[in-house]
Amino acid sequence: MITHRASAFAPWALLLLLLPFNTVADDLISAIQAGDRNAADRQLSEGADPNTATGDGEFAGKTALMWAAEIGDRELSRLLLDAGAEVDARNPKGGTALMYAAVNGHASVIRVLVDAGADARHEVSNGWSPLMLAAAKGHAAGARELVGRGADPDSRDVYGWTPLMRAVHNGHREMVETLIDLGADTAISDGNGVTARVIAESTGRKDLARLLETD
Repeated sequence: MITHRASAFAPWALLLLLLPFNTVADDLISAIQAGDRNAADRQLSEGADPNTATGDGEFAGKTALMWAAEIGDRELSRLLLDAGAEVDARNPKGGTALMYAAVNGHASVIRVLVDAGADARHEVSNGWSPLMLAAAKGHAAGARELVGRGADPDSRDVYGWTPLMRAVHNGHREMVETLIDLGADTAISDGNGVTARVIAESTGRKDLARLLETD
């Protein structure tokens, strides 16, 4: 009887042992979502894994650093990196913390992440990179940070489009000017004769077409 009772109890004992660690991890994510640096620091001090990630649902696999990068909190990002967060950890779709920072235009976080070793040229399966995301959203300051730290302004996605083409298509004049200033090749074609200027003309952006005139 004693043996039977002990074996029946063991799984529950194990679960109880695991609960505090899961709670700490959940609390770390919650602290970061709230931008509460003191709470995040406390959770890390209590043993929370800096590489913890959201466990399920829409955001499954999204790490603590990705959450910090998304909200644009430079100090939280540094706190996690100093605690051992993997700078280029990937979510299930291949996205990194740098991509979260780029798509939201957080130039200061981009700087922190790349200086910590993040790959500015990382691409997901469709060929999109942090720079492509910044260009598509019109975040010029973020694009400058990325190109200044190694991103290729003439990189292509699976459709043969460059960051410049994406910026033109979405009508981001400042981004178009920024990419030209950063040395983007305005004459690149997607392989079907479509250039950034052709895109500008087809979308009725004569002002952008003039910017893209080549000799």
